[in-house]
Amino acid sequence: MTLRTIRTRLGAAALAVAALATGAVTMSAAPASAASMYGCSYPRVCLYNGSYQNGSIGSYYQDTYYQATLGGADTADAVVNTRNDDSVWLIDRSASPDAYLCIPRNTAVNLGDYAHPNGTTWANDVDAIKIWGDPDDGRCSGTYQVRQGRVDDGWRP
Repeated sequence: MTLRTIRTRLGAAALAVAALATGAVTMSAAPASAASMYGCSYPRVCLYNGSYQNGSIGSYYQDTYYQATLGGADTADAVVNTRNDDSVWLIDRSASPDAYLCIPRNTAVNLGDYAHPNGTTWANDVDAIKIWGDPDDGRCSGTYQVRQGRVDDGWRP
């Protein structure tokens, strides 16, 4: 084998290794992406007029503090929580004591499917919201199931 042949083969091998390395870097550098659901963009919690499958978004929230829903109008029929690691409480302040429905991370719920303590359903009974930020794990009472409960009237975190 001549010196020229060895140099040619070494050069070809170096190019092949460089091409593989570039491909590996390109594949591993893909950006992480979070999912949206039913028209609700990550990292939002969306309240819907109508079902989440075919209703329209009435309002959305992404700040992790207690807040009254838009206009406090009690018009939500469904909710979609696109957040990856935060649960959310939908709160009815007109119940006494205040009632809440906990929606776990990455969950869509039609509120009419859940019984409200007042004897109706949760549809049209939400007037405040609390998104639980860090260190929340996105669970409701330790589970990824929707849960409800009660807190003292006027409660604020």
